[in-house]
Amino acid sequence: MQTVLATLPGSAPCQRLQVALEQGEDGRLTICLADQHHAEGIGWFTQRSMQLDPTQWAQLQGVLGSAGARSLLAEESSEPPATIPFPGPRGPERYRLAAGDGSE
Repeated sequence: MQTVLATLPGSAPCQRLQVALEQGEDGRLTICLADQHHAEGIGWFTQRSMQLDPTQWAQLQGVLGSAGARSLLAEESSEPPATIPFPGPRGPERYRLAAGDGSE
């Protein structure tokens, strides 16, 4: 059984991170982090996933809640995204005809 807790946007428009609570057949609970991608004709699919037991989840929350992690994440979010300029149109180029392509 799976209960989706959150769906977070990914680094690209066709990516997302799904956080779900899963209960195994033995009754144990795990947190599942699923890296999902979207493809036309298929829809959303899981590219890869990771299961965390409750102890690992608590440890991860502790690490992310630490002052050091918060300051690093704040720095990261305040940095503007890098933009790579796309080259504009090329200028007029002169082409030479290959042998046999011109009128003789």
